[in-house]
Amino acid sequence: MPSAQAIEGSAPVVTRVSRRDRLERALRAALLSAFSAVLIFGPLALGAVQDWSIALLEAAAALVFLIWMAWRLTALHAGNPVQASHIGTRIGIRWNRLFAPGLAFMGIVVAQIAFHRTAYLYDTLAELWLCIAYGVLAFTAVQFTRAQVRLFASTMVIFGALYSLFAILQGFTSNGKIYWLIKPHAGSVYGSYVNHNHYAGLMEMLLPLALILALEPSLRGEKRFLLACSTVVMVTSVFLSQSRGGMIAVVVEMLFLGVVWMSQFPPRRSAAVFVAFSITTALFLAWIAPQELGNRITDIHDPARLLIHRDSMRMFRAHPFLGSGLGTFATVFPHYRVFYDGFFMDNAHDDYLELLLETGLLGFGVGVWFLVLLYREGRANIRLVRKSCDARISTAALAGCTGLLAHSFLDFNLHIPANAALFYVLCAVASCPAGNRKRNGPRRE
Repeated sequence: MPSAQAIEGSAPVVTRVSRRDRLERALRAALLSAFSAVLIFGPLALGAVQDWSIALLEAAAALVFLIWMAWRLTALHAGNPVQASHIGTRIGIRWNRLFAPGLAFMGIVVAQIAFHRTAYLYDTLAELWLCIAYGVLAFTAVQFTRAQVRLFASTMVIFGALYSLFAILQGFTSNGKIYWLIKPHAGSVYGSYVNHNHYAGLMEMLLPLALILALEPSLRGEKRFLLACSTVVMVTSVFLSQSRGGMIAVVVEMLFLGVVWMSQFPPRRSAAVFVAFSITTALFLAWIAPQELGNRITDIHDPARLLIHRDSMRMFRAHPFLGSGLGTFATVFPHYRVFYDGFFMDNAHDDYLELLLETGLLGFGVGVWFLVLLYREGRANIRLVRKSCDARISTAALAGCTGLLAHSFLDFNLHIPANAALFYVLCAVASCPAGNRKRNGPRRE
């Protein structure tokens, strides 16, 4: 629709918005909507662990990529029409240093398949497709503009606050049923996850975003209070889920953010803010469920993980360099398992150990390379925390990744598609230089 703007002393100026411009804006909005919907769908679909939900997640990731391509091509032609032969050089694709280890890891998996070094080809192919979906989502996050990153962060905070309220309410009223309807055969239900540790993993990644947005200097009082309350509820839900790994991860995140804030802002004021937040959360927990929480914290007897680690060493010695094949732990581990407790072990309950067993020393080395780059790039954003909102969001994303990485020593959140997808997206946000994003999109050169 044409718009008119009256200028004093002159006739009204009419600006016409072309169809291509309107299409570019619609595609930009559709991209962010579809991207956020994919990451929200995963947790709501029981963590996206069933075949139908995995297929939808992968298809949705492909759709997000197609929307991004359509948006960039439309924006390119709308701003500066070019010949088709020059589109590849002008579309404005950003590179992220995390892409290099990501591509190297996929190369290792392809080598396992090509040289028949996987114990079960189907599972390795299935995991490879998931890795490609994670990579597509992370790639798209790197291409986002500043405004899109901020809207995405706000969207996920709203989702996290509402979802944690739902989880707490369901936890007190559903008698172990998901959505008050679904009764799993086994597991410790919390939220829409069969395993309470995986619910905690999701919240660990979302709550730093809420806390950092609550500390935003330009925020009004009522919005700050609402975000602070949302963060308290999210932290409370992690403790009420009774996930010990989740509790440890939250403590690690608070220490991480506390150290960052004390290094970049006045130390006394920063320490007072984080201490007040911790005390408020502790009092809220003590009021809601003191006995159940206390019993869970003091119950540290869990010999199964130690037995898994012991028998896994025998499996590693049989496949030291390329591993047994990505996604094949459940198939291969029974051949080396000595103990039996009546449970089927589909994962190693330690993401680092499972990475070593399935991809060998080569895959584990690439994983270490990935983490080194993540924190090296994230450190550059930490230095800009005081000056830039984008740097604060990137630091919150890095804190969420740190919490999940701490939890990964005790569980397998990175083998839950909903959590893994969000983790790699946050890695992309955390490692993007905050000063390099443009307001309206990538440069066309």
